Amino acid sequence: MIAVFSALIFFFTVVGFATFYVQRGIGNMSAPMRQFGLFLLNKAPAGIVDLFNDDKGSGSKTWMNFGMIWLTFAAIGTFLGLWHDYDGTALDSLASIGWSYDDGSALNTFIDVTLMTGLTSILIGGGLVAAARAGAGRLASEANASLTAILFSVLTISSMLLPTILGLLIDLTEANEALIQDLFMHALRSFIIIAVMINVLLTVAQRKGEIVSASNWFLFMALASFIFGSQFRFFGELVGSTQTVWLGERMSQSWTLIALIFSVAYHVVPRAASRPIWSDSMTKASLLLLFLTLPPFLLTSADAGTLLENLGAITMTLALLPIMAGSVNIIMTSLSNATGVVARPGALAATLAMVFFPLFALGGYFTSLDVFIGLGALNDMAATVDIGFMWTVGGLMAVACVAESYPLAGNRQLASPSSASLSTMLIAFGGVTSTVAKLMGDFTEKALLDSGSEDVVMTDGGFSLTAAVLFYFGSIGVILLFLNLIRTSVGGIKVDTSVSTVSDISRYSVQRGETSIRKLLQRGVGVDTILVVGADVEDEGGMTIIDVSSTLHNDEVDEFPVEKNELEMLSDYLAKKDMSIFEFFRSIDLDDSGLIDGYELQQALRSTDIADLPPWDIAKLMQFIDIDGDGRVNLPELDIAIARVRSGVTEEE
Repeated sequence: MIAVFSALIFFFTVVGFATFYVQRGIGNMSAPMRQFGLFLLNKAPAGIVDLFNDDKGSGSKTWMNFGMIWLTFAAIGTFLGLWHDYDGTALDSLASIGWSYDDGSALNTFIDVTLMTGLTSILIGGGLVAAARAGAGRLASEANASLTAILFSVLTISSMLLPTILGLLIDLTEANEALIQDLFMHALRSFIIIAVMINVLLTVAQRKGEIVSASNWFLFMALASFIFGSQFRFFGELVGSTQTVWLGERMSQSWTLIALIFSVAYHVVPRAASRPIWSDSMTKASLLLLFLTLPPFLLTSADAGTLLENLGAITMTLALLPIMAGSVNIIMTSLSNATGVVARPGALAATLAMVFFPLFALGGYFTSLDVFIGLGALNDMAATVDIGFMWTVGGLMAVACVAESYPLAGNRQLASPSSASLSTMLIAFGGVTSTVAKLMGDFTEKALLDSGSEDVVMTDGGFSLTAAVLFYFGSIGVILLFLNLIRTSVGGIKVDTSVSTVSDISRYSVQRGETSIRKLLQRGVGVDTILVVGADVEDEGGMTIIDVSSTLHNDEVDEFPVEKNELEMLSDYLAKKDMSIFEFFRSIDLDDSGLIDGYELQQALRSTDIADLPPWDIAKLMQFIDIDGDGRVNLPELDIAIARVRSGVTEEE
């Protein structure tokens, strides 16, 4: 018990200091630390990072690509595992190629590793998309993110194959095999996640003073839990501390997985619903209580004293609160614009995941409590609930990543929204129904064993057959989702978010002074536009360009009348509603990133009945407001734009 509390105190102390400095910054040390962090990401290991693409979104996509590969193998393995429960000789035909099948434990281990690795990888990829939106629209090092995704999978494969390969060369004991597996599976993978954590921190540090979004906080805590939990597991095994190993398992499995699920959900759903998060209080409650409680998933026997078991039972009960709070918060956000959510398969999948999440939490609570205190009567049921939770809730969140985050990372449209919707329905149906069927079989088997009658014939094989057939729908949904990801990656329609250099302005007049190419591009000047210094000119298209000193950067002139008209209407709207610019900004910042893109501004103007502008007019309006030219609007930029309008500057002036 002392080992558990000591490890927890160490974890919360380190994370507490880290969260404080993430929110407040580190003052004069920020620039040197950023340069040092970028050096670690881009130069270590030397030369290897340079082999990877550093294009925007490439790192997030690599994580999701490998995640879908692992999930596809896990889906096939899960179907075979359920079928083997029905027919123990189903795979005996593979003996001709050297297959030596045991009681199913090897296949179960394969399912556990591939499923957990797949969900972790794809959810990290979705979380990185949310982190990139909070920064400058891209990760601090996309190339390093791609490298870490590959190394994460390589170490997972090594943990499964290396003990077997070494066992053929030298005589390894079971303890040595387990230690080698733990080294590659936990200790080394945690160092990979440290690189991801540095990447996320450097990316979020570019938020220019805005608050850290809920998605990024959940991502930060998920990565921290994985890092510390994996190290606790390895060193606990090394020194023989079973309680430290048990704590590390909870941190690197249930804490990490649930935090990643919420990280993606808090980014995908508000964006699709075009609404802010329903309740900030519920967001904070789910974030805080999750890491102070014991989630009722993936539990093993604590093998501890009565005091620790009692505390664990209490915290497991309290763990239902953050799950309920987070799920209800996301569901209510979706209901605020149900039409918009249903129209987007990724957001619909995330919402369905939040509907099923509390149900699996309740089932996990009643089964895992028995496992936790070491009775062992409901071990099979608890394992069934865990697998059902990961495939239903985790599988639906994988759909959300592929259908929403993946196109956003690659600036592409989803190749087939209808296929993504079909994947959502198949995964939800297969996950729920197969879990129910398997639970019925587990309960029947337990009841027959408890009866003590030797004449009773076990009939749970029929339930396993039914569960296998029902899960087949879910495995087909996963394969369709993987194909959709591939089609989106190689054939999705490219969405151009760059500033156009083509313009219908043939001549543009500026005064002597200072300006920049970026400023000129923002005002509609193209690469072929003739710049005339110190004279008024009239464009061939009929638009008169006002002669303004470029030392003012043309900030006092509205060259696009439609933009100023909409800003005037927005200013009147704020005055009428007695709403501050800060309050308006928070209400339209759907993902709490501290930055507004064109889609969020378009939805805000539409919902307030100010205007329903087409994308090309929204692009002009964004260019007018966006001072630093990063393609998005922050609070100071919106404040400056409204202040110009309220100052009374007219178009003629």
